Amino acid sequence: MTFKEMLENRESCRAYSDRPVSRDDLMKLVEAGRLTPSGCNAQPWKFIVVDDPEAKKHLCDALVVKDGATGAPFREQVPAYIILVEQPAKVKPMVLDHYGDSQRFAQGDIGMAALNMCYQALELGLSTCILGMNDQQKMEQYFGIPHGSEVRCILAVGYSAKTEPPRKKIRKPLEEVCSFNHW
Repeated sequence: MTFKEMLENRESCRAYSDRPVSRDDLMKLVEAGRLTPSGCNAQPWKFIVVDDPEAKKHLCDALVVKDGATGAPFREQVPAYIILVEQPAKVKPMVLDHYGDSQRFAQGDIGMAALNMCYQALELGLSTCILGMNDQQKMEQYFGIPHGSEVRCILAVGYSAKTEPPRKKIRKPLEEVCSFNHW
């Protein structure tokens, strides 16, 4: 599959089969995240793989926020998860001086790591969904995440239960999102 075909075929999965994901494949996803470029090579992340049934129950609970909302009504059928936690970034002094914030690039870096994991999953025949909604306090309680280390996203990982081909992507026209040399 070419990269363009991967871009056209990757979609967020919301229906998973009960087929387990091997730890070997999960580690390939983590390796894809680990190798992601980051601002000042800060690597501001920690990846927590969740594949144990009891840990998955805790994660499913933490995917429901205080008002009962969840971005993952399908959460209990997901075979494995990877939690992406933002860590303190060590950036170059001039970057810190200019922006006054060592975390300036961290969220984008974590987003790139999540996307690399998604494309590695696609190559392995796995499906993913990037989840952004969670109860931070429960995540800290259940997974020992230090207070102040933000869970930025959670990657649901498994084999799709869907049998039809990916839907056609609807995107803005290229000329609407791109210009040369001026707005």
